[in-house]
Amino acid sequence: MSTLLVTIVIASLSVTTQVATPASTPIPAKIEAFLRNCETNRRGAILQLEHTLRGLRNQEEQTPEVARRIKSIEDDLQVLKANKQPVVSTLSFPPEIGAIGRVPRLNWHIDQVVSDREMIVRCYFNVRTTAVRRFVVRGETKVQSVSFVVRGIETKDLREGSDPPVPQVFEITGRETYSLAGGGSTSIWILEPFDMTVVQAYFPLPGQK
Repeated sequence: MSTLLVTIVIASLSVTTQVATPASTPIPAKIEAFLRNCETNRRGAILQLEHTLRGLRNQEEQTPEVARRIKSIEDDLQVLKANKQPVVSTLSFPPEIGAIGRVPRLNWHIDQVVSDREMIVRCYFNVRTTAVRRFVVRGETKVQSVSFVVRGIETKDLREGSDPPVPQVFEITGRETYSLAGGGSTSIWILEPFDMTVVQAYFPLPGQK
């Protein structure tokens, strides 16, 4: 998780409200797995930011820009360590039904607005691969586009061809054959908003405070 992405995710944490639930309520398996993944993301983000912070503090020249970055990272670390909200990762490649997260890069490209609450978008995943060049194995990052049908989001203010920011959390709920506007059909993933208030009822998991 990059520092920029950490900052964006942290900024979005304040919009979720805490929902109380009886301690005896059993945790659904899907919610428990999701929250454990969020905890892994939180700890990883803390380690990454602490590493970056040490590097900045060890720089000989402490410019105003460096000072601002240090202050920003310190603020982010304070929020992460307080553990008041789940830290949600982006969806991973390849997509899987049941996966929950934010879309990669926190935006998408709108290919087609189908109705007032349905559209076809493309998301761009960074995929790590290995390649052999002159008998040397090298790691490479390639961009893989994946199309989704997004349902449950109002589209009246959205435009085809645009790339709007998308901070919401989604769940991949299925896959189906979809008819294209220009003719033909394709198999496409279904993406729907995920209700984070349901998660808040069980956050944090025991042992994660």
